[in-house]
Amino acid sequence: MNSAEHVTTLITRMYRLAPGSVRPEVPLHQLDIDSLALEELRLILEDELRVDLQDANLTSRSTVGELQALVHEKSALA
Repeated sequence: MNSAEHVTTLITRMYRLAPGSVRPEVPLHQLDIDSLALEELRLILEDELRVDLQDANLTSRSTVGELQALVHEKSALA
């Protein structure tokens, strides 16, 4: 599973969403991921993928695709 698939799977599982609803162009807030939920998601991604997202500039207005790209970028640097 690549990092984008991992992000999608994690969001789908954590927030009990239909897999088709988690698309790259969808802002996180439309999936009911607020700033607190985003922090929780960040911590889990860091733990599961062994990446450092501490300096990530993400908000609930960021899209799933932006999160996927950031995780992919950080994974490539690790």
